[in-house]
Amino acid sequence: MASAVVRPHFHDRADAGAALARALSSFAGERGIVVLGLARGGVPIARQVADALGAQFGTLVSRKIGVPGIEDVSLGAVAEGSRRAVHDTVAWYIGVPADVVDQLAAPERVEIERRVQLYRGGEPLPDLRGRTVILVDDALATGATLRAAARSVRSKRPKRLIAAVPIASQSGAKEVRGDVDELVSIVTTEEFESASAAYEDYSPVTDDEVLSLLGRPSRRAPSSMVHDISNRIAPVSPSTRVPGADLERTIEILAGASTLFADFGAPRHPLGSELDAARGLVILANGGESSRNSYRSRYIAGRLRAGGYATLRLDLLTHDEQCADNRSGEVRRDVERIAARLSSVCDWAARESVTGADHTILIGASTGAAAVFLAAAQRPKQIFAVVSRGGRVDLAGDALSRLETPSLLIVGTADVQTLRRNNEALRQIPRDAQLIRIPRAGNTFAEPGALGALAEHTLKWLDRLDRK
Repeated sequence: MASAVVRPHFHDRADAGAALARALSSFAGERGIVVLGLARGGVPIARQVADALGAQFGTLVSRKIGVPGIEDVSLGAVAEGSRRAVHDTVAWYIGVPADVVDQLAAPERVEIERRVQLYRGGEPLPDLRGRTVILVDDALATGATLRAAARSVRSKRPKRLIAAVPIASQSGAKEVRGDVDELVSIVTTEEFESASAAYEDYSPVTDDEVLSLLGRPSRRAPSSMVHDISNRIAPVSPSTRVPGADLERTIEILAGASTLFADFGAPRHPLGSELDAARGLVILANGGESSRNSYRSRYIAGRLRAGGYATLRLDLLTHDEQCADNRSGEVRRDVERIAARLSSVCDWAARESVTGADHTILIGASTGAAAVFLAAAQRPKQIFAVVSRGGRVDLAGDALSRLETPSLLIVGTADVQTLRRNNEALRQIPRDAQLIRIPRAGNTFAEPGALGALAEHTLKWLDRLDRK
């Protein structure tokens, strides 16, 4: 039997706004109500609700904090009028320290200030004390942005606080209910894909549209404002430096007779521009068992860019080789060949003067770990440091005894066989080697807190090397 086609619940935000206004009709005519739309997507819906209820209308700015390297996934959120970030369960699961989440919120605070200046001329929210406040957004996924907004509003001491959305995930709704007096949702579903999937037309809402709905003239924020905001960002340590809009670009690299695919990303200033200099270039080399596009590689690379490093996520196998390896598992074991490719990539980075290439660090997973140790043994003056994450370092053989490069081996204690092999490999490395064990973690570091611990240990170790 063919599966049923799931249709969007709403045509567009106008359709959703009309439906939400009907669901809130019991508030029509009540005095002292303020309807606040979360900018930007919630503003068109909130405008319809406010008009239908005859209520005061305005906007509140709340921003998602994205996972480093996976920015479409939320770590938490921050809202205007509050200096504390709301941390999502994703932050706990990955193991992102609270202070790092707060630092990653810095560029979102910059954008919040820009929007408050643009939408309200920098004026604070209206007086909400003793009033009924209805917070409106166009969807509720994890609930982080609504929770941050609710906590900001709660500090203004309203009489009653209501959150209203056209559609909500069951898990997100549960989270938000703890921060509001009532949650109104037309559709609450366990099978929540994304906000865009709930609408036939989910066109982005622009600043000009928000200004029009607020009854304000369209205009640009003063250019001097951005400069002033940048001066108010507290300085951060190298290991917690934050990015702005974090973008990577896919590139092709010729390594011998093979064309390899990689994703390059530069460290970025909190306001979004690339930094003039990087602390180094980190090449994340993946053998057959792991991929440059895995969430592990993406997160580690994103976290390193937040720490000031340029990153290159690299697949050491070609597409055809990966397909063959998936069947036999043999291609990945040719560590000499993939190490030669990695060496070619290091030469390419130096030749092309890639950002940070004068301070190259190699991180390997699976058989890619053996490749980074082989490449480092062959290029002791070119490679600054090497890191293995749950890797087959033992496959590097006698190259370990020739290694002059500082080395970090990270293994989960639940990955007993790899831990034994790494302990044996550690005894072969003549100097500057350290083994870190992540409690209860397996080979893929998928356990709660394991991936975050791996990334933080790596950054702290690199910090110590830089200070030597």
